[in-house]
Amino acid sequence: MTKSSKEDKPYKVTFENRDGYLYAYVNGKEDNYEISAAFWTDIATYCKENCFSKVLVEEDFETDTSVLEKHELMSRGHEAGFTGIKIAFIDRHPEQMKGNLFAETVACNRGLFVKVFSNVEEAENWLLS
Repeated sequence: MTKSSKEDKPYKVTFENRDGYLYAYVNGKEDNYEISAAFWTDIATYCKENCFSKVLVEEDFETDTSVLEKHELMSRGHEAGFTGIKIAFIDRHPEQMKGNLFAETVACNRGLFVKVFSNVEEAENWLLS
């Protein structure tokens, strides 16, 4: 089952129930703190409402959040609802990998279970391990 949400938001999240985890594809033209906070909250809410403890998030934005914004977003992961949820993350823009690895470190230091990947196969293998 695939479910999509837009509702006049500057991004779109598509959810797909896969075998053993939730797949969430999020995309939009530009990313910033407010947009990221909103879509991460949407994903956490969907996980909680549908009893998912594992999620693979694939992101596709032409722009990226700043290092400071990434730090703030990951520091608020528990508030957003990601306590107890294993998160695999992929960004379709490889040039954003360095910032994403920084965000992974911050998230893990805050007690979240997050890992960044460059492809779906590796992310899925880790998520289901």
